Amino acid sequence: MNFYSQNIIDCILQTGSEQEVDKFRKDVFITSCKYSSRAVSPEYILLLLKDTSNSIAFRCIDTEFNLYNCPSILIYHKTYDNVNAEFVFYVLMICTKRSFKNMGYASGLIDDFVSHIRETVHDRCKIVLSSLETAVTFYEQYGFKWMRTPLSDYPVLLRYELYEAEKEYFIMELRVL
Repeated sequence: MNFYSQNIIDCILQTGSEQEVDKFRKDVFITSCKYSSRAVSPEYILLLLKDTSNSIAFRCIDTEFNLYNCPSILIYHKTYDNVNAEFVFYVLMICTKRSFKNMGYASGLIDDFVSHIRETVHDRCKIVLSSLETAVTFYEQYGFKWMRTPLSDYPVLLRYELYEAEKEYFIMELRVL
C-alpha cells in the first residue's frame, strides 16, 4: 500500500509538533540513503528532500504507515506545463531496500503511484524520469517510452542532476491521461 508524504505530515501536525515533522524528514533522509547507498549520493538525496515542493510516495508492507516497514520509496515533483497544458510528475528517485529487491515492491509502488495520479488528476498528464541504463527495460514494462531528447529539455530534472555533456541520459515518459 502506498502512502504520501503530505498526508503523513498533515497527520503528524494534527497530533504532534513541527519537531516531529523534522524528525520524520531526517528519518526519511537516513532511510533513503541506506536504500540507495550504492547508486545515489547522500548529497543528491539531501538536495531532493530539502526542496519542500518535492513529495514522497512510500510503499509499505502494512496497511498503516510505518517508515521502517516501507521497502520502497519514490521522490517526485509535480508541476504544470503551461505550454502543453498538462501536469507533469517528475520521478526524481526510486529506491528499494536491498533485502527487498526483486520482490515486487518497486513495481507495486509504481503501479499505485500511476493509479493515484489517475484518481486525483483529471487533466492531461505524464510521468517523466531520468533512468539508469540498466533500468530502462524495467520502465518500458510499464509503458514508459525512451524520449531520446536532451536532459536540457527538462528543467526540473536539471535542477537536481549534474549535467555531463559526454553522458547519455535515458529520459523516459509515460502518458497517464
